[in-house]
Amino acid sequence: MNLRSFFSFLIAGVLALLALSAGGFYWLSTKTPLNLLAGGPTTTPAAAVFVSKEAPFLASMLVNPDRLEALRQVFATPEERSLAHAEFERIKKSLLANTGLDYSRDIQPWIGDEITLALTKADVDRDSSNGQQTGFLLAVSSQNADRSQQFLESYWQKQSRAGKTVQSELYKGIQLNYKKSPATPEKPALILPLNRLYLPNSTLPTSFATATVGGTSDSGNNLNFVLFASSRDLLRDAINNVAAANGNLNNSPNYQKALQQLNQGRIALAFVNLPQPATPQNLPVSPNSLAVTVGVNRRGLLAQTALVTSRDKTAIPTLSAPVQALQYIPSASPFVVASTDLRNFWTDLSSAVSANAEVSKLVDRTLADIQQVWGVNLPQDIFKWVQGEYALAVVPSASNSADWIFAAETSADSQKAIDQLDEIARSKEYSIGNFTLRDQKITAWTQLTTNSNYGKKNQSKSAIETEAKGVRATVGKYQIFTTSVEAMDAALKAAETGSLVADRDFQISIEPLPPANDGYFYLDWPSSRAIWEKQIPLLRLIELSARPLFDHLRSLTVTSTGEITGIRKATIFMRLN
Repeated sequence: MNLRSFFSFLIAGVLALLALSAGGFYWLSTKTPLNLLAGGPTTTPAAAVFVSKEAPFLASMLVNPDRLEALRQVFATPEERSLAHAEFERIKKSLLANTGLDYSRDIQPWIGDEITLALTKADVDRDSSNGQQTGFLLAVSSQNADRSQQFLESYWQKQSRAGKTVQSELYKGIQLNYKKSPATPEKPALILPLNRLYLPNSTLPTSFATATVGGTSDSGNNLNFVLFASSRDLLRDAINNVAAANGNLNNSPNYQKALQQLNQGRIALAFVNLPQPATPQNLPVSPNSLAVTVGVNRRGLLAQTALVTSRDKTAIPTLSAPVQALQYIPSASPFVVASTDLRNFWTDLSSAVSANAEVSKLVDRTLADIQQVWGVNLPQDIFKWVQGEYALAVVPSASNSADWIFAAETSADSQKAIDQLDEIARSKEYSIGNFTLRDQKITAWTQLTTNSNYGKKNQSKSAIETEAKGVRATVGKYQIFTTSVEAMDAALKAAETGSLVADRDFQISIEPLPPANDGYFYLDWPSSRAIWEKQIPLLRLIELSARPLFDHLRSLTVTSTGEITGIRKATIFMRLN
């Protein structure tokens, strides 16, 4: 081989290697599950065109389930990978329980990058006398039209061989297959726990119907979908919604306004039309809407929310760093709320929750528990004077009950409010005394009680005990209130022994959140789980309904990120094990 031939061969080899490298890089960049960190293949559900803009609820997963499992395998340790795979298999079996379907055999060969579930009607027949008959639509995108069509044909053939009465019809060029409706009305199809996941009851309704839809919508979206609905009529409605551009969810102004504000990469999306009560004048109120998008973070899930309100207001975030009041919160605190202007926050929160009876009851019950401990009316006696920074936290206690710490920046009305608290204490016949703790003047509201162990062998010889009902101190520019002397001691020494704001776990939990925000709601789930299960009985049912999430949840952090022309935004980080 002469030198010229050698160089020609070398150049050809280098070009071939470059081509292979480029092809390999392209394959890796498009197929690697790590791409999901930037979001799924699509940003919005194409199936929204099948759903009415008045539908109560829509939720979409915008990525193929197998790619999601592959991403979980990337971050799992070698020891965890088999367990992670088994967990995904359990979820798949749970979702298809009682349907006679198998994911690997029936669904996996054709499923695409979108699964959308919509509650189309809260009560299909609008007759409350026979219960609430919820209508649902499930749209699953298909990446292989022939395989998905074969799947449906095979399914209905099995139903027919099993003695089921199967009917079909052609509606606007689309074949609908469905079970014959019973002669007598069926029982209400409620939303029930489906093996730990809230979905329509997995026992298929007797009027269950399917269809395959192919083509392109007016907005250019690919509409290769397999549709499942709780009745034939709901399938017809779904097909009609595609043509009714002004009537489907994809063209809803609230839906589009909300999605425009949610700009991070996402693998899932949910949209809720929130029912609103009538005004005192019995005038209808346009329903507010809530949109939620969920993306993948290396340490968990990152969600953005947009609440569309009826008011045209803009508000920029008030903070660019965690509030300094957190320096008085011990690192062991499992629950913290920290922000500014508590008075304004309480006004907004009261207005927001008043439309939902269950949420309103929860807030009222939580307030009542704290007020019972402190013996004060929180909105009137404390919230109204807190205009600067504040932090409210739970701290572990030697007893089974939790202690509270509340640190608030001093304002012009602080002293007047403290004097009012002293008057409330005197009216309850509490004693007000001062003492020194860690070189700091402390005021305590105490009550004398009888010692139950008095006179017993090897027990206390004192018949009277002093019980602290509340403790307060002025430290720098902050007023600190606690439910016990031990909690006050923990607050005063937090800067030395480790405050929450300097804690590594807390820093990780706020790292993915926008630096410009209105403060934090922070929950260390393993440490506070028992507390909240006791306070909120419904929480146990919610945990069972989404057990895979709660089993891996390490912490939850929520922050508000302002309001733009009537759309209130927030970001939620769910740190997972």
